[in-house]
Amino acid sequence: MSVGWVLVLVALLPFAAWLVALAAVAVRRALRRRGDEQARRLRLARMLGSADLVVVPTSDVDLPESTVLDVATSAGMRLVGYERTDSPLRRRVGVFVRVGGEVDAVIRGDTAANRGETAATRAGAVAARGRGAAAPR
Repeated sequence: MSVGWVLVLVALLPFAAWLVALAAVAVRRALRRRGDEQARRLRLARMLGSADLVVVPTSDVDLPESTVLDVATSAGMRLVGYERTDSPLRRRVGVFVRVGGEVDAVIRGDTAANRGETAATRAGAVAARGRGAAAPR
């Protein structure tokens, strides 16, 4: 093989790499779409499981957002929001929490310990200022 053909093959390597990458994306998309909508709904319900906090890649679900919210509600979860991961592919993930769970209570800030601590902190601040002192603005 002559040097010219080696240079041609080296020049075509990036093109071949792009073809392999596109084929990998197509295969992944085909595998993700397996099953009808009912099967994908069941897969999402299994992903949500019984944990208090679940992170689900949106590309693995492949359902409309209204359907995802319906499945999450029926599983006792609520969508907190979407996040972008720091992976090279930057896949978007949905963050779900169990309604009434510990994580949900912390996010909403309505835990009993949190309320008691806030009231005690305010009472301590008022006592520290003393009577007649101007309140900080």
